[in-house]
Amino acid sequence: MDTVRDWMSQPPICVSDSTTLPEARRLMHRHRVRRLPVIDSDGRLVGIVTEGDINRISDSHVHDMRQYNLYHRVADLPLRDFMTRNVITVGPDDPVIAVAQLLLRHRIGGVPVVEEGRVIGVITESDLFRRMVELEAKG
Repeated sequence: MDTVRDWMSQPPICVSDSTTLPEARRLMHRHRVRRLPVIDSDGRLVGIVTEGDINRISDSHVHDMRQYNLYHRVADLPLRDFMTRNVITVGPDDPVIAVAQLLLRHRIGGVPVVEEGRVIGVITESDLFRRMVELEAKG
């Protein structure tokens, strides 16, 4: 039985909750990821932000210029202000099929892999697709 550990992407690209929206967007672009687990100073998962979250609160996928109330621009917005706090996670020893079912049930594209409270990886639909292709190629 294949487990999450066999197919997850690692090391995870994580950020703090004080990371700003443009910084998060740059990290996603540089590392070619669509989600960033948000961790506290002890390395514990406190939230997640996705490319979709960022695009929903930005006027443009290139620039973050929309006004955020009277005093702040979206560019100044820290992730803590819009990240998802109740994060769906999996463990490294969970079966891959359970992850696929979880992603389908919740209509999400990936989840952090957590072991002893710390993010050790991320598993996404792309990882599951890679698994499927590799297994099919082995025939």
